[in-house]
Amino acid sequence: GFYNDNHPHVFEQTEDNVLEREGVKEELKRLQKFYIICTIDKASNNFAFICKKFYVITLLKELGFDTDTLECTGNKTYSPLPNDPDFYVEQIASTLRDKYSITIDDQNMCLPRLFWNPKLHKNPYKARFIAGARSCATKQLNILVNCSLKLLREYFKNYCQTIYNNSGVNVFWSIDSSAQFLESLQSSEAFNLQIYDFTTLYTNLDLKEVDDMIGEVIDLIFSERNKYINICKYDTNKCFFAKK
Repeated sequence: GFYNDNHPHVFEQTEDNVLEREGVKEELKRLQKFYIICTIDKASNNFAFICKKFYVITLLKELGFDTDTLECTGNKTYSPLPNDPDFYVEQIASTLRDKYSITIDDQNMCLPRLFWNPKLHKNPYKARFIAGARSCATKQLNILVNCSLKLLREYFKNYCQTIYNNSGVNVFWSIDSSAQFLESLQSSEAFNLQIYDFTTLYTNLDLKEVDDMIGEVIDLIFSERNKYINICKYDTNKCFFAKK
């Protein structure tokens, strides 16, 4: 084959991990000059090689850039801002420090980046855009909020269970994972299953209405007894309601 003839060092035998071979490292670096190597949506153990120019153009179109002039006008999702990233990072850091006593470490003094993974299960292929990073200015706050929302969800689940016990009506349709769904099938006599995918289900929700509904759930759960959420400083997975 081509690589056997032109790059035989790639197939040098070694007991180490194949990706640790010097020949493989060199070829990967060479490929990275021309392609973006990324995971595939819904199949994260598989990788796609995408032309760098196509990858960047797709990002520019999503962000509202004119791909001919590179002028950024934005769109209904993204708006251009006048200052550099450091300005907004410092704004976030000072707000978290002054209002919530959260100190951001140096590693997290940055903004998340926008990237995309290919959705090869779509016809034609589409892009799933993701704004995220291992480190970012809101990471510590995100962890605390996520922990709090999980606790609220657990209390709301118990509230809905009471409704079910009294009326027989299930008003709670949320699962932690696909494994929980599969477990429920084992105890059900299901003869026919149909699956539907709503491509714009969440993006079409009115954000104000979502905010109002979350507020109602919070008002429902919080009370004189459940007045504060306490989160363990050393293990953010441990949190509970407290009166004071």
